[in-house]
Amino acid sequence: MAPNKVGQIVRFHAPYPEEDPNQLYVILEIYFDLEKPRAYVKALGLEFSFGLTSVYYVEDLEVVEIGTSELLGHKLTIKQPGDIQATGRVINVEEKKIFPDYNLTKTGVDTNVWLTILDNYGKTHSGFLYVK
Repeated sequence: MAPNKVGQIVRFHAPYPEEDPNQLYVILEIYFDLEKPRAYVKALGLEFSFGLTSVYYVEDLEVVEIGTSELLGHKLTIKQPGDIQATGRVINVEEKKIFPDYNLTKTGVDTNVWLTILDNYGKTHSGFLYVK
């Protein structure tokens, strides 16, 4: 299924040989008012200190119907009550399967996916997956 809204988790349906076929992205913006619809996406779980974002044709992407356990091991950011953010590797997911719900804010994308992460200092944090 092709993506059709902000916040969907996607991957390339036919990646090039040098690309990781399991790389996940989140849709930050989507444009249907163009001749070829495009999506502005952010790669999830990469080791960069900055967010890697790119624009791709919507037709090259597919929505990933994943269980939340596929997020295990990825380096992600969570948002805790009080808008406190923490970043680390996902070590636990509350629900193994969930229909993700997304909300675009001025600073990122809020979700209803509850995760526990382990930060670089060995401390655990729990909260909702958040994409900056």
